[in-house]
Amino acid sequence: MKLSQLVTELRSRGVYRVAAVYSAAAWALLQTTDVIAPLLGLPDWSVSAVLATAAAGFPIAIALSWFFDLTSEGLVEAPPISETISRSKISFAHVVQLGLIFLLTILVGELYLERLGQQPDTGQLLTSTAEAQRPSIAVMPFVNMSQDVDMEYFGDGLAEEILNLLAKLNELDVAARTSSFYFKDRPEDIRNIGEQLGVAHVLEGSVRHDGTRVRVTAQLIDINNGYHLWSETYDRELDNILSLQDEIAEQVVSALKILLSKESREILAHSTNINPASFDYYLQGRARLREPPDLDSLELARDFFDKSLAADPEFADAYAGLCESLLGLYSIDLDTEKFRQAEDACQSALRLDRRAGSVYIALGNLYTASGQYEQAIEEFETAISIGGGSADAYLGLGVAYFEHNQPKLAEQSYTKSIELQPNYWQAYMSMGNFLFDTGQLEEAIPYFQRVTELMPQSEMALNNLGAVLFFSGDFSAASQYWRESLELAPSSEAFSNVATSLYFSKRYNEAVDFYHKAVEFAPDDCALWGNLGDAYSQLPDSEELAKPMYRNAIKLALERLQINSSDSETLALMGHYQAMLGERDIALEYIDRAVKQAPGSMIVNFNAATALANLGESERSLDMLEKALSLGYPWVLASADGNLEPLKNSPRYAALGDET
Repeated sequence: MKLSQLVTELRSRGVYRVAAVYSAAAWALLQTTDVIAPLLGLPDWSVSAVLATAAAGFPIAIALSWFFDLTSEGLVEAPPISETISRSKISFAHVVQLGLIFLLTILVGELYLERLGQQPDTGQLLTSTAEAQRPSIAVMPFVNMSQDVDMEYFGDGLAEEILNLLAKLNELDVAARTSSFYFKDRPEDIRNIGEQLGVAHVLEGSVRHDGTRVRVTAQLIDINNGYHLWSETYDRELDNILSLQDEIAEQVVSALKILLSKESREILAHSTNINPASFDYYLQGRARLREPPDLDSLELARDFFDKSLAADPEFADAYAGLCESLLGLYSIDLDTEKFRQAEDACQSALRLDRRAGSVYIALGNLYTASGQYEQAIEEFETAISIGGGSADAYLGLGVAYFEHNQPKLAEQSYTKSIELQPNYWQAYMSMGNFLFDTGQLEEAIPYFQRVTELMPQSEMALNNLGAVLFFSGDFSAASQYWRESLELAPSSEAFSNVATSLYFSKRYNEAVDFYHKAVEFAPDDCALWGNLGDAYSQLPDSEELAKPMYRNAIKLALERLQINSSDSETLALMGHYQAMLGERDIALEYIDRAVKQAPGSMIVNFNAATALANLGESERSLDMLEKALSLGYPWVLASADGNLEPLKNSPRYAALGDET
């Protein structure tokens, strides 16, 4: 076929028109998808998929236009090549038309190749322009302007509820509460806060109470220039305050000009139907949970959540808060009844609201405490998928992975938590504890020191400073810091820490006194009763005094194992307690179970060594001690532990000391 004939046939069969319309439509579809996909939460490859489909369809559309015509009667086969046309000569117009077709084809190909060039290098995903410009915000605690300082919880709670609502929107990046709340009462410029949190906007406000009315002021600030994008003052009755958080969230979305998906619009439109008194008690309970988790704050939190549920038995978030407070209390006193109550509260929260990330975090913690690690991991991953990535969810995931003998995944989870909330003391505490438990003592110290920077005036900071010194063998200095923490907040942990420093300093009479005080604070903690037994066992003629302590420790440890039968550290402690009572066969059974459950735990191996030493199994005890030391257990602690006294005359024991 001659060139003139081809050009004429292309025109007569409508190929020009199809090519032009198809290319223009493909271009428009690509640009629209590139903008809309990130807003709808679609993956980056979805844009490439659209373009690949359009490019693949281009030659098909051209072929169909050549062989078929679209008429009023439908799609019909095109007529054969005309002989008359075949004798026509090529003209300048023909050349221009053919050139246009060629250019349009090149345009579609160029778009496809350009998109392919945006694929990630070395496995790292590239962020699209639209995604890089996603709006981001930090919600600061609302300042209490009232005369009543006890109303502090209200401004914090209102800000937290607004933050939680905004965090549910896929189109908006929201700084975590613990990151933004870190700057409360700190004299930081709002623009510096935004830069440190990595957000483009900051929402701040204030609340003022006057009888039954409250005035709330909120303002949205662009940190790039410090200007207000939006501000508003609301005067409301306290019993009509619930809808305010929804209104402020809607105004923020409007001011940021965010295009919401249908799901996000439904979240904002979801009406809040909670008893105002119940909501107020709930905010007070949450305020207590924001405090360092000591016995008093957790008891108050539980009391407020109970009152909230008494006013509104269908309030899912209050059940989730109750579950968290009960789990916190269980971790302190190990009262199994509190664990069962926490389980009931979690299940009630889940029944009422299956979309609340806090419920899945509470459930994950619950399953971890009961040794159901795979189920716990699943719950934490659900919480992460719902909440877009929660630091608390990653912390819980780290614990579950560690207990499930997956330390690498545990460390990754702790690292992710710190990345999400770089000012969260609990993230650094968890990473420090993880490093210590895996024998990386030197690496753990900077994380504990960071906790002291974030919480400089708290008993927790003093406890961590004491721990750092204790790990290095400076028992006297450690005791000093722990005693200071006692003055700030007496607790079982603080009394136990002081007692332990005295025990390792061989001041056993004083250690007994402090362990007794620790037991008064947590009478259901088997470890404290066992420590008390160890202290008595080192005193002359006190063997009979130690036995009832060990028996009580065994009773409480068995209750703990009913909840979590795979708790390796409790199994190892059981082996130690039984060995100290002379129950050889039972002790060996527990030791074998513990070591099989957690062969890489320095704590388990060390407790197995103390048990075997007191059973007369010197060589096997030394094997376990050597393994514990290789896993990171400090020789300075091992050599000061009176439970290893039966090994002290062994040349092999001395050699272990020389090697370290």
